[in-house]
Amino acid sequence: MARSRDDDYDDDTDDRPARRRRDDDDDYDDRPSRGGAKGPLDNMYANTSMVVLILFAVCCNGIATILSLIAFLTAKDPKAKSNALVVLIVAGILTAVGIVVNVMFGLGGFQGAR
Repeated sequence: MARSRDDDYDDDTDDRPARRRRDDDDDYDDRPSRGGAKGPLDNMYANTSMVVLILFAVCCNGIATILSLIAFLTAKDPKAKSNALVVLIVAGILTAVGIVVNVMFGLGGFQGAR
């Protein structure tokens, strides 16, 4: 008995296994998460070396203070929050030292006035 051509093209879809979503695949279980909910500056403060962040505070004091304050208040990552706090403290100390030095020079404290 010969087969007909229609036997090869069975329209019955119940024989196929159900399709799994890509997220359910076992091969991808150990991949890192895509980040989820993070603050606007989390990646900058969490992934940057502490030396570079300190140099940022020393060289760009004003903008470092503003960005560190924003990062400290909005960060979700604890490492980013602690790094932003360190930069904020360093920038605050440098600002205070700058103000004291300017006041001392303004009053003549370093000029040897009698």
